Amino acid sequence: MTDYFIDLDDELTVRYQQAGQGEQCILLLPGWTMSSQVFERQFEYFDSSDQFRFISFDPRAHGLSSKTPRGHYYEQHGRDLQAFIDALQLDKVILGGWSFGCLTTLACINQFGAERLSGFIMLDGPPRASAADNQSEWVTYRYDDADGGQQFYTLGRLRDPLATNREFAAWMLEDKSEANIQWVLEITRQTPDDVAALLNATSIFLDYQDDLRALEGQMPLCYLVRADQREVVAHWALENTPSARVEAFGEHLMFWERAPEFNQLLTDFALQCRE
Repeated sequence: MTDYFIDLDDELTVRYQQAGQGEQCILLLPGWTMSSQVFERQFEYFDSSDQFRFISFDPRAHGLSSKTPRGHYYEQHGRDLQAFIDALQLDKVILGGWSFGCLTTLACINQFGAERLSGFIMLDGPPRASAADNQSEWVTYRYDDADGGQQFYTLGRLRDPLATNREFAAWMLEDKSEANIQWVLEITRQTPDDVAALLNATSIFLDYQDDLRALEGQMPLCYLVRADQREVVAHWALENTPSARVEAFGEHLMFWERAPEFNQLLTDFALQCRE
């Protein structure tokens, strides 16, 4: 896969990858400390496509993109996303974020609207980061952090990044083989630990539920989540965006571990967006 680089401003150059030659663009954003490399099996799948063009890029300080001295919060990541869409002159985009990449995509919509989109995907990530209960609500963290999750992923990357990264990698995987864990570790280590901690810590202040609700009836919506999130996400969708398609299977990296199933779902949704 060829690496491309584009300057989005004076200090930020991002690495992006693309596959396929179709007019319809699918743009997926990686999550916290991850890079476009996580979508390698989607690039392979769409490589010979004459219907779809699949694109992803490394957010600032992730992967091979610039390790900038500032801008490590999701509102700025949303502005970076809009700058990328503008730079590549993308239109009628099927846009999706994975994990906290959902905060990036919704931060972009919050600031710039959704006029350039033809479909929207939430890929195992929430529209807000925290709530009173992260078991019954579609969030990652609890306000009181009673389970220690927010502290673990914020301070853990500062106190003991090796152990934190390894537990993070194992949590994402269905097949926790050493080879799979090492593959994840090679990617997450590319994001500096202080950047990782800052992004995680600032996420708890964000709530983009209203922005996601506003997309109801404007375009097709699809929520692809890990198996244990099925009930919570289906309930939220029914109450807030009843037209959204909800699919649940595998673990957090289901698009990599269960690529054939995921790629078919993604293709089906992309075809729906063209109707």
